[in-house]
Amino acid sequence: MTAQLRRSLIIGLAFLAGCTAQDAPPEEPAPAPQSILQRLDTPATRVQAVPKWVGVLKARSRTSGLWTTPYSSHQWKGDLTYFAPIEVTMLEGSNFAFVDIKRGFYNFSRVEQDIFQGQTVSTQVARCSDSAPSRTATMEFPSDSSYKMQLTPFTSIPCKGTVTQYGTTTDIPFSWYQLSPIQFGSHFVFDLPAVDAPLRIHGTKHLITSDSTVLANIPDPIPYGTTPVEWNIEWDLQPESDDFDLVLSAEDYDNWLPLAHIEPDVGTSLTSSALEPGSTIRVKAQVMPKPGSTTKPKVKVKQVTFFLTSSNVPGIAMNALDSSPTPDGKDLQFEQDKNAALGLEFVDIATVKTPVGDYEEAKAVISSFDYGGYGDVIARAETEDGEVVMSVIEDPESTFSSPERKKDPLLLPKRAADSHIATQWKTTENSLSKADLDDSETLGNGRGDVNRPGDGLSHYEEYRGFILNNQHIRTKPLDVDYFLNNKMGSKATAGINFFKELTNIKVHLVGDDDFMLSNRVINPFYIKATHVTDQHVVLMYEVEGEKGTSNTLPGPGNPKSVSRIEIAKGTPADGMKTAVAHELAHSVNVPHHGEWGFFVAAWEELGNSQYREAPKYPTGLAEGLVNAYRETPNLAPVTDPDDNLPRFLISTKCRENGTQSVFSGAHNCIMRYKAEVKIHTEYPNRLHERAVLTDEEYGTTLCATTQGTGFNAPPNPRHVGPAAKDRGDCIHKIVVSDRYDLDPWTRAATCDPIRSYGSLPPRVQLQADTEQ
Repeated sequence: MTAQLRRSLIIGLAFLAGCTAQDAPPEEPAPAPQSILQRLDTPATRVQAVPKWVGVLKARSRTSGLWTTPYSSHQWKGDLTYFAPIEVTMLEGSNFAFVDIKRGFYNFSRVEQDIFQGQTVSTQVARCSDSAPSRTATMEFPSDSSYKMQLTPFTSIPCKGTVTQYGTTTDIPFSWYQLSPIQFGSHFVFDLPAVDAPLRIHGTKHLITSDSTVLANIPDPIPYGTTPVEWNIEWDLQPESDDFDLVLSAEDYDNWLPLAHIEPDVGTSLTSSALEPGSTIRVKAQVMPKPGSTTKPKVKVKQVTFFLTSSNVPGIAMNALDSSPTPDGKDLQFEQDKNAALGLEFVDIATVKTPVGDYEEAKAVISSFDYGGYGDVIARAETEDGEVVMSVIEDPESTFSSPERKKDPLLLPKRAADSHIATQWKTTENSLSKADLDDSETLGNGRGDVNRPGDGLSHYEEYRGFILNNQHIRTKPLDVDYFLNNKMGSKATAGINFFKELTNIKVHLVGDDDFMLSNRVINPFYIKATHVTDQHVVLMYEVEGEKGTSNTLPGPGNPKSVSRIEIAKGTPADGMKTAVAHELAHSVNVPHHGEWGFFVAAWEELGNSQYREAPKYPTGLAEGLVNAYRETPNLAPVTDPDDNLPRFLISTKCRENGTQSVFSGAHNCIMRYKAEVKIHTEYPNRLHERAVLTDEEYGTTLCATTQGTGFNAPPNPRHVGPAAKDRGDCIHKIVVSDRYDLDPWTRAATCDPIRSYGSLPPRVQLQADTEQ
């Protein structure tokens, strides 16, 4: 609320009070001194005489239930916790008070599911841990002994979630149920403290609502269409002391990061014992003079209470489960033993306090059980005369000679109010300007699809990090990260490194226990407010297969669309590096320069440059006799379950489409197949001959052109020439992030390779032998 709006509200309330007051009685002569009567305070006037009250507001709201019909059912479950400092300012001369609910913190969860005839048709999920904006309310005094709280802290608390209908998931906004002060205001009238009781406004309320109705209990079964919501609300207010400040700070605040504890002996990096915190931070509440005062405050406080609010993000890292012994799994907690060592009384994981005594300062220890945990902490001090003061923090950005103090909570870790990421980490990673949901990193030097940047991980998820092979890592927000489960071991190392070198992608090797094979998601434990998309692990295996028959299934795309990579065992040792890099490039949406235009055949030498050619792949091609020329083929045997005949990758064209070929385009790109034999499809009378090629090398780059280069350059390209339509220019096609739904790369459904077998006439040298 703006200052102007707040002033208008105060004036309006005062005006309303003035309008409803009775006219003053006519003046009467003052009585003689001996007849003056002392006016007696009422509970209301006693409370109204205190200019400002301060304290805390806590709330928890829950709902769950099931509706059924003969054909369908709807079930739901939701939970909200809320905490905020609160100030009440009495409006002089009126029967009202202005209630300022400070910036609070809430945890929100909600799940709904619709089932029709046994099939789930819709699922809605939302989970958030975030700060709530400041809100305003009012207090009024309907009688001399009662007050009425008009609370509105729960209206429109937002949470970003998803709805999944018939397999399609979309983002939708959620908000918590309303507790209208107009509809339910009569239930929030409470007794004021008697004139001889301590000055304290403490109220609790348990309420069950359904729309605009208050229920005595939750019905069983729940009538169709009704949603009972249970509320437990508590506030505790005392007069504010203006004699001193209670300044809240933390040791090593600038550098502290939340951590979790990993227990490697468990046998899986997806589980944490969480019996020990990963890190702790000590906070201190200190009685200090008001700014500008040079004298030490004379007052000591009799008790200091610390209040902690915390995120409740699933797991302990983006891919790691949580087996915390505490049932609510809060990421930041007060532990009993650590705070007992400081002499504090343990109330619960969110509250600790000093015993009654004399204090100038008090300390508490906060434990972290999550690598991305965040929260707020405030303190309250009570004086001997029953007044309290709420903590303030010193603003390091203040330009005054002494730091300005603000009535704000201490944010943990040190972070901007609109971020859940530690400022220290952002500074180290040069990402201070990035929002928590940012996923805009690029590969640099012009690499990648400029319209589809990122790696599928939000800025917060990079910060929270991953547990890979029992080690926690925070990925870098300026890197494009990629996760690979390599089943080939060291055989693939050179190819993986080659892929990294060509693309500038940061490859993380993922162990079998670091993700669920059923969905391959590397970041499954999240809240939607900090989640961009489910990012997937790529699986790579070595399988039985022949030279040139490695596959990325079902075809080029981003990681979510690639079920697995299969590297053929028949790949020559000198070609393994390129084959691995080639297939990995397919998993980031880089296609071939063309499709088809090849087959694999086994050759058996018959003498006189004659060979029996037996096509092995694609299957179903007839074998026959061919002539080979220009070079002597390398007939070193290869391991094969059927025979030891050498294999050749043979270049041709398709009868259906003569423009596409896996051998076309830039000659030195890893996405172009290396041909070993060529059929002269441009000479129909020589289709029975095979030109053995020895000058083609495995690719050394990712091309930046669609044109043919080297031996594929015009005017006499060896293999078709330029890449097929929309192919080539491979360096600019890279897409790593799974937030994009990519169109599949299309190709002709079949290819009938152009080749034939002649009657083996004498070998003839033609002009074509001099081709490039």
